[in-house]
Amino acid sequence: MKTEQEYRDSIRAMNTTVYAFGEKVEQVADHPTFAPTLNAIALTYRMAKETENETLMTVKSPLTGKMINRFLHICQSPEDLIKRAEVSKFLTPFHGACVGARCVGTGALNTLYMITGDIDKKYGTDYHDRFLKFLTYVQEEDLVCSGMVTDAKGDRSLSPGQQADPDVYLHVVEKRPDGIIVRGAKAHQSGAALAHYNIVVPTTSMKADEKDFALAFAVPPNAPGIVHIAEAPAPNARRLFSTDPMDFGNAKYGVHGSTLVVFNDVFIPNEMIFMCGEYEFAGIMAATFGTFQRMATAACKSGHCDLTYGAAAVAAEYNGIDKLSHIKDKIVEMSFQSALAYGTAIAAGYKAKAHPSGAYIPDDLLVNAAKLQAVEAVWAASKWATEIVGGIICTAPTQKDFDNPDIAEYVDKYFKGRADVSTENRVRITRLVEYLCGQGSIVPTESSHGGGPAAVQRLGMRMNNNLNYLKGRAMKMAGITNK
Repeated sequence: MKTEQEYRDSIRAMNTTVYAFGEKVEQVADHPTFAPTLNAIALTYRMAKETENETLMTVKSPLTGKMINRFLHICQSPEDLIKRAEVSKFLTPFHGACVGARCVGTGALNTLYMITGDIDKKYGTDYHDRFLKFLTYVQEEDLVCSGMVTDAKGDRSLSPGQQADPDVYLHVVEKRPDGIIVRGAKAHQSGAALAHYNIVVPTTSMKADEKDFALAFAVPPNAPGIVHIAEAPAPNARRLFSTDPMDFGNAKYGVHGSTLVVFNDVFIPNEMIFMCGEYEFAGIMAATFGTFQRMATAACKSGHCDLTYGAAAVAAEYNGIDKLSHIKDKIVEMSFQSALAYGTAIAAGYKAKAHPSGAYIPDDLLVNAAKLQAVEAVWAASKWATEIVGGIICTAPTQKDFDNPDIAEYVDKYFKGRADVSTENRVRITRLVEYLCGQGSIVPTESSHGGGPAAVQRLGMRMNNNLNYLKGRAMKMAGITNK
């Protein structure tokens, strides 16, 4: 497997076309909008090399017979799924941000492993064999694969084929004997510019006249015609004007690092195409990805909650309020909400179902419940942590204020909490809580939309809650024999 430095060097060598804050990025690995995400992904390489993490972070590949990073593994048992959730829960308190390129990539790889075989059975295609060759290659080389699902979408009330501008959904514009040319965009793609391959799958169901939009393929992020445009949430702008770690809360890892990925007539060779025109499977592929990804997302967000109440507890100590009963209650409640999300995610893995391919997929009802609970837990933790920290969470000074001899005495004197805790440390933990609660990051918003918004999870639960059976049992118990 690759070392952390080998991964960093490989990204530097790719020369991917990236823009951030209106300017072309010369070296994505050094830019303040991407360097923290690069650090977070690099962490997955470093920790996989550490002996104490090997049973969690690595697994023997059935394809290569070698140990691989778990982010490249196809889950072939409920235990594999549970381990996948445990990886997300375990890693989050170390980075407090996102390893999205690898996390979402695992969902895309598992989805293609399952659905390419289903397509082949119906149409006699060879997509599954193509995919296995690709998967073997990325496992052998220990590559980062990002998952690309969300299209730009345009008018959300219209399907892909009804849009005024067809480019708002990625689609084929030309077919050649050796491949296809695609045009369009994928929006808010986590870590896509820092991956070795972007794995494209559909974002929604398609109709018969929308075959050109039914696509799945792999492409490197530096392929000719691909342009990445960096996200620009307000907290990222702070990094353009300050280099002092104290000003960010999570200086090393705390940027999401997503991009709008524009496909400007990009060539995709046949060997990298895993679906092209089989529209009946577009919705199935999107749903399979969502079901798989939500378990990892729920576990990850539980990890964010854990870090949040840990930071809030430190802030409470620094403010001298840690012994108050309502503060203790808030921290316990955060722990409770986090445990509910994580426990439900683990249960979804335990109750997993086998796909004919041999891969396993989490229980639909439980995994959607886990994701919904995780989002509620993140937002609730943000509220309670903000209450614990107090007004300083949105009024704290910068490091430059502490360095300015004209005002340093004032900020040190009047932003102090407990006498035995330095003002600097109080501000540092405040900045971390600010970051975790979304005032200095996109953590709560990303939690809501990663793996699909809440409406999608509620739809999934309505489809899988066995309501008719339970209504029948209730009527029988009540002695109702007819309607």
